[in-house]
Amino acid sequence: MSISAGIAIVVALAVAVGGWLVRPRTIELESARTGDNKLQTYIDQHYQGAGHRLEVVVIGDNSLTFAGRGANEHSEFEIGSLSKCFTGLLLANSIHHGEVKLDDQVGTFLPLNGAEVSTATLEDLATHYSGLPRTSTKPLDVARGLLTTLDAGNPYPYTVDDLISQAKADAGGRGQPAYSNVGAALLGQALARKAGMSYPDFLRERLLKPLDLDETHVPTTVDDAAPPGYSSGGRKEDPWIQDGYAPAGGIVSSAGDLSLLAQSLLRGNGVEALAPLRDFEEGDRIGYFWLTSPLAGTDRKMVWHNGGTGGYRSFVGLDLEKKRAVVVLSDVAADVDEFATKLLADQS
Repeated sequence: MSISAGIAIVVALAVAVGGWLVRPRTIELESARTGDNKLQTYIDQHYQGAGHRLEVVVIGDNSLTFAGRGANEHSEFEIGSLSKCFTGLLLANSIHHGEVKLDDQVGTFLPLNGAEVSTATLEDLATHYSGLPRTSTKPLDVARGLLTTLDAGNPYPYTVDDLISQAKADAGGRGQPAYSNVGAALLGQALARKAGMSYPDFLRERLLKPLDLDETHVPTTVDDAAPPGYSSGGRKEDPWIQDGYAPAGGIVSSAGDLSLLAQSLLRGNGVEALAPLRDFEEGDRIGYFWLTSPLAGTDRKMVWHNGGTGGYRSFVGLDLEKKRAVVVLSDVAADVDEFATKLLADQS
């Protein structure tokens, strides 16, 4: 038996045993209410998901309407893969500054040493066409990821050097869309390296400071992480503190900051990152990570992305035609997409 096969068997047994040991419990929305009463009524009528702390925002070109349960517009939430949208905006910024071009190869900026992935373009990475997998396929990394489902841990504790090593080992299938955290992280680190900064500093200098997003950051320790979130079964989850993978899922933000970002996009700032470039999965189109889909129940389109970590879910959706947007943040790892999409569709 190979080492990798042995690891897989051990992990499978651990996960099976862990499934018996972890006892879910019911989680209900906090009773404390903040913000707009009308939006609170909408939550009462339409939110069917698991809940604990929840924050909901409706955004117009010149208006912001908040409603929270156990949270407000300043509360911190892990935003998971919504971080990719920040990285997409940083790509647009780097192109604007003349630092990179979409057809630049990622091996120009990172020491990939001729690995297959080195010839992937920045556009390939931003549109999930790089051929990289969702997560590392190295046996020990796979084992670590599975074991974190048992101990509520962080599955992405990797450095930038670890990320580069993983990307060098994984490639294939380029030319077809395949969602990749590895590719998204690689793009963000390449842009930061080109600018001569760490990704957290690059994010802060190029995007957060200009937009006054003072409640958004990349945590590096437990002390500056968001409060613990919960699995859908009610288990408290460790924060996902990320270094190498920060551009793909390591950002902490607030509803207030995400609303300011959405409002800036509604006003036309950075919209080149939203414009669809390629076909994606399930009939969607994709720009710089931002997805474009039909907005259910309407004849309009929605530009959007969601995110998830062990204990959080997030969603930002924009209706560019109506100049409306929504933000939904939850500290429970249970879907908020359906509610958020309906909320956006119901805005006139």
